[in-house]
Amino acid sequence: MTALSPRQRVLNAILRQPTDCVAAMPYIYDMAAAVSGVPLRKFYTEPESMVHAQLALHEQVGHDVIAIGADNYYIAEGFGCQTTRSDDEVPSIITPPLTDLNDIFDIEVPNPATDGRMPVMIEALKLARKAVGDEVALRSPGTGPFALASYFIGSQNWLMEVALVEAGLPEAKEAAVLHALELTTEALIRFGKACHDAGADILHCGDSLASCNVISPRTYERFSWPYSKRVFDAWHAHGAGACLLHICGNSTPVLDLYADTGADLVEIDNAVSMATAKARIGSRTAVVGNVNTVTELLQGTPESVSASAQRCIDQAGLGGGFLLGSGCIVPRYTPVENLRAMIETAHSQPYPQL
Repeated sequence: MTALSPRQRVLNAILRQPTDCVAAMPYIYDMAAAVSGVPLRKFYTEPESMVHAQLALHEQVGHDVIAIGADNYYIAEGFGCQTTRSDDEVPSIITPPLTDLNDIFDIEVPNPATDGRMPVMIEALKLARKAVGDEVALRSPGTGPFALASYFIGSQNWLMEVALVEAGLPEAKEAAVLHALELTTEALIRFGKACHDAGADILHCGDSLASCNVISPRTYERFSWPYSKRVFDAWHAHGAGACLLHICGNSTPVLDLYADTGADLVEIDNAVSMATAKARIGSRTAVVGNVNTVTELLQGTPESVSASAQRCIDQAGLGGGFLLGSGCIVPRYTPVENLRAMIETAHSQPYPQL
């Protein structure tokens, strides 16, 4: 068939419509800064620098989706989290806004147009869309409700508060835990709508603290799943056509719940078999994955990366509804030739046919 633009290739793959080749969407943030020579602090604080870095990397490797973002705390800063500013690392939390979760009722939902670094991300999406037009797909950043709620008091303290509620202990702060999740759900809904309006094709919900490597499937179903579903429902109602769920770790026990969120794409970590993911949920949602980010992309060779990419295509490409991706964020110092091998493997062949 006639060659498609990267953006159309991605949208067709999500909808299981014919494409010219396998779509490739490695999940890339700060590798773009390293490759382009953009100083890291400028990358995560200046939209122009972020977009310049991503376009420079795209020019070298030709992936189908440019991911705007840098770290997990751009919304959290709007809630009052104090974060680092370093030339060597992306931001991390210095001080959460609360020491007692019961004070959550004094917190308000931030404005994506003015608060934290949300305006940086939104402006970067606008600049990227202006630069690539309709040629390349754009992916928004987007923390998940459960992970974002943990930043109010720190992740360890948050997990303890959730565990107390789960155990039904008298000291549990159930009302505060649930209110925190209401706040973060609404914040993510507002931010995602703004990202859609700025030009994002794929709206991202990344609730990695809700991994089955961290919490039980029962805890996930109660404290993460319903809120992700509300986010996707609201984004779809706003007009978003492609909502993506990303949760790290071995999600095999809850894959069906992931599809039940209403996500249009589920990004599969390399701890999960792509064949299993395709068989379990591939009839209900597109699946993305899952070249190993460390042993292959960072530490491997172009030949081993190509072999890993081919494995993913063979396991999950049959019948479409599959996009070749990385298991998680591509490490900063990944060799460009390894990333290029992954993308060229995808672009060199059609999807496996029934």
